[in-house]
Amino acid sequence: MKEIILSGIRPTGKLHIGNYFGALKNFVELQNKYECYFFIADLHSLNEQFDPQIKHRQTVDLAKDFLAAGLDPKKCTIFTQSHMSEHSELAVILSNVIPVSFLFRMTQYKDKSTDRAQENVNAGLLFYPILMAADILMYKPTKIPVGADQTQHVELARDAAKFFNAKFGQTFPEPQPLYTEVPKIMSLLEPDKKMAKSLGDNHCIYLEDEPEIIKKKISKAVTDTGDGKGLGAQNLLGLVKIFSNKKIFERLTADKNAGNLKYSELKEQLAQDIADYFYDFREKKKKITDAQAAKVLTLGSKRAKKVAAKTMEEVRQKIGIG
Repeated sequence: MKEIILSGIRPTGKLHIGNYFGALKNFVELQNKYECYFFIADLHSLNEQFDPQIKHRQTVDLAKDFLAAGLDPKKCTIFTQSHMSEHSELAVILSNVIPVSFLFRMTQYKDKSTDRAQENVNAGLLFYPILMAADILMYKPTKIPVGADQTQHVELARDAAKFFNAKFGQTFPEPQPLYTEVPKIMSLLEPDKKMAKSLGDNHCIYLEDEPEIIKKKISKAVTDTGDGKGLGAQNLLGLVKIFSNKKIFERLTADKNAGNLKYSELKEQLAQDIADYFYDFREKKKKITDAQAAKVLTLGSKRAKKVAAKTMEEVRQKIGIG
């Protein structure tokens, strides 16, 4: 019997190459080894500014990204978080066993409440980790794929499982983080910051960017005088290591060490290699219709709901409201 894996991505717009190597690429590999549940975390996307007119469009588009990247509905369960009322119900139940002090110390809350005026921070941001714990525990996974800096939410889910089990009897396994190797991909224009949509389109390379767009963005990327010591140069060379062949990377690294790296050559090569890398993705995504993506989500949600309903039946019985 395969171990169970669960993870999700918020539908907040186009996926960039940092999203791909940070999550989606690993999803595709994991589906061949584990029983996987991958969901579109649309409820988690509501605690930031969003346009309700395009939220559904973003969900469908992310489903297309999943499929174009190689997720196979025959190998894994792909579903939409908001289609599963059980997640919200379990979150409410777990909120009664998790101390509020645990939520105030979550890095995401501390970071974002610092960025915004304290009085403008919504309760959803504080409650976010509880809903995430419910997302995780619902399917009783044994492992959660995360980067080395993303373990805090898994730890809270483990705490929630411990508290619930101690109070109501053994119900949830305590999932372990499954560490995945994630390359650090930085902004093209501010290489001291991680690549993020919030910084602006020119900071990111999106998976669906056409070759001419990629070339234009790379051409504007920050560099240095040729010694390769600047953060921008290091970021570009890191991308060359990912997308170009070994000989090209070694040659450009030798040029950097000699202090005569030609960025025009590096950028042209890198832009072409990134475009080639995601050629299949772009072509596959263009062929996936909205109806096909919606069908995958509908069928996946039905499959996930069977598991969620069984879990909630057990939970309700344990707490005396079944």
